[in-house]
Amino acid sequence: MKELLIESIMRRGVVATTPTEMLAATRAAMEREGVHQLPVIENDMLVGILSERDLHAHTGYLERTKVDAAMTWNPVTVRPTETAQHAVHLLIEKSINALPVVEGGRLVGIVSRTDLLQLLERLLAEPPAQGPTPKV
Repeated sequence: MKELLIESIMRRGVVATTPTEMLAATRAAMEREGVHQLPVIENDMLVGILSERDLHAHTGYLERTKVDAAMTWNPVTVRPTETAQHAVHLLIEKSINALPVVEGGRLVGIVSRTDLLQLLERLLAEPPAQGPTPKV
């Protein structure tokens, strides 16, 4: 099987938030984009990630709570040149749902469990590679 790199499956042009944004606005952006997590950027550098799970802990206070009070600081990340297999391993090992993709600390994309499941679905739908016909 060929080795698939993160850069070939990651989503680019990712919508992000900032640590000083209010949770209500960030939740609205997540709903608008149809995502379950947003990277958090400060001074053009990735500093965290905010997930729906993080928002639930602040229900009732979203209008007056900033992202930095709920986000996960220094999230687990991958580089575009790492393998999809490595991303799967990290998602399972760390029990997380998405990995920001960074180069030099800057966000260049994101890969989620859903992205990797869609990749698996495509791979399973491909016909098997035909090798030489065995001799009888």
